[in-house]
Amino acid sequence: MPVPIRRQVPGIDEEALLEIAHLQCVWRTTRGAAHTLNNALTALCGLVDEPESAGEMEQELGRCTRAARSLTAHHTSRFGRVEEAELGAVVRHVAPLLSDTLGSRFSVEADLPAEVFHVAVDPARLELLLLTLAYHMADRCEVVACMRLAAAPGDKPDTAALEVDLYAQGLEDASAETLLNPNLADGAGNAFALQAVLAVVAGCGGSLSARGLPGGLRVRAVFSSDTD
Repeated sequence: MPVPIRRQVPGIDEEALLEIAHLQCVWRTTRGAAHTLNNALTALCGLVDEPESAGEMEQELGRCTRAARSLTAHHTSRFGRVEEAELGAVVRHVAPLLSDTLGSRFSVEADLPAEVFHVAVDPARLELLLLTLAYHMADRCEVVACMRLAAAPGDKPDTAALEVDLYAQGLEDASAETLLNPNLADGAGNAFALQAVLAVVAGCGGSLSARGLPGGLRVRAVFSSDTD
């Protein structure tokens, strides 16, 4: 069964939480992109004197370009510029960034429905929510894994959801019970980032839940939606 998580954050306002969470995501994405770029450049150095490897060199250069582009795109996001988001667009924007920064152990898939789901939430907040949840779930996994990001209809009329699924050997359903508890997060940065996620969901009257899947975990954020 889903484990609903709703918490108030005492002693710190949402603006401060968002800024802390944003800095945490900047650190995570920058570190991940640097690792990707380093691996690509190391491969390139080994190919420089091998003319027959031009195709492989092109592939590595493409990795460098994608990592730099997705990192730059995320860092230009600012809170409060727009008051409405389309969930599919958020997934499309975040998925490449995660693919370039989570590391080679993780494959990232974007699952987008034909429907368009508009929600009255700042897109930058939703991007932060999705990145925070994805990195937090990835920290639970030390083996090869597949991550699925999805925009999906909610269980009730006029609702829509953002989903993050993680599939890997050894993930236990019991961990869903503590997954979204900031008090059990690894480090202050992760704890504040989770508190920011909870504040974003609570601030728009949404709900957040975690549950086990066969061979994995799912976190689901549900919002009121106008479906076009």
